[in-house]
Amino acid sequence: MNDPLTHPPDDPRDVPRLFLREMGWTFATKNGSEREYCYTMFPGQDFYHRLMDGELYLQGTEERLCIPCAVRRGLIGFTPKLLRDPVHGLDVAGETGLEPYDVAE
Repeated sequence: MNDPLTHPPDDPRDVPRLFLREMGWTFATKNGSEREYCYTMFPGQDFYHRLMDGELYLQGTEERLCIPCAVRRGLIGFTPKLLRDPVHGLDVAGETGLEPYDVAE
């Protein structure tokens, strides 16, 4: 299967939605010929890679991150966050030693 970030599928419904995981970051577009670099190196490389003209990236207070680096760092996800942790039921009779009870109408 092709990576949807580098080879978008034919059906737009198959393109993943992106979700920002941390506050304080904004999406920006690199415009112009001024050299700007991603603040993270790709694994196995010993240099910072350039942001390309027209490329979307994340802008923090002092950092710029390309989308692939932001995904690797966990700043971008492909599923929405849950509003809260699931609530697990409590087995009152089993955990507290109390007898089960009936609710009267």
